[in-house]
Amino acid sequence: MRTLGVIILAVALRATHASPLQAQGGDAIPGVEWVRIPAGTFQMGCISPAMPRRCDADEYPRHAVTITRPFDMMSTEVTARMFRAFTPLMEEQPVWSMNADQPVAVVTWDDAVKFCKAVEGRLPTEAEWEYAARGGREGAVYPWGDQPPDDRPATASGAAFEGDSPRAVKTFRPNGFGLYDMAGNVWEWVSDWYSVLGPEPVTDPKGGDGGGFRVVRGGSYGDDMSNLRVSNRNPNRPASRNVNVGFRCARDPR
Repeated sequence: MRTLGVIILAVALRATHASPLQAQGGDAIPGVEWVRIPAGTFQMGCISPAMPRRCDADEYPRHAVTITRPFDMMSTEVTARMFRAFTPLMEEQPVWSMNADQPVAVVTWDDAVKFCKAVEGRLPTEAEWEYAARGGREGAVYPWGDQPPDDRPATASGAAFEGDSPRAVKTFRPNGFGLYDMAGNVWEWVSDWYSVLGPEPVTDPKGGDGGGFRVVRGGSYGDDMSNLRVSNRNPNRPASRNVNVGFRCARDPR
């Protein structure tokens, strides 16, 4: 099994405090935008005719997943601005974090869960994340289709990758569901424990029952294009604080 630190820039920063996060309340958090994701069925896992040898063993077998209810997803990753409004006890950010609209990093899985609760949401399941990332494009390699990623701003296949830092959210065009940066920028925590995929069709899956690793998705600014594939999945220890791991929240319909 791969660990996140083997394949990406997973350098942990020194913690700036020892006390737990203290939320100021969801109504004080600016810039949170929600996009409604419709219910539906999709094929989860690797189908990569353009790069048949770049899929990893944990992306198979491809199988049908049904999401029975619509859900909301944040249109962007949680930014440094949003997270600072959530708590003044924010961990020291990487040296590249010079723009408050860049994604927050150096957050544990528990940090992400607490933020999502503050905005009356939750972390997405891994299946919800992949379904939303595909943006209605069945079988595509990336959120925008099969074209290789491009780091020029405002491009449809745009993503921050193979670089030293992420970009401000909304630098590139959104996917078919209106979600930005579902590939590149920072890896994103999801709710699931890391587990192997099965071949059977499933409905509203929640992932494994436990273990030592949670799942992160989407690739990051320090990765090559193979890690930006929409089916790519990686384990990360929930207490890890990495300079290239952030998150976005989901919520149930209101």
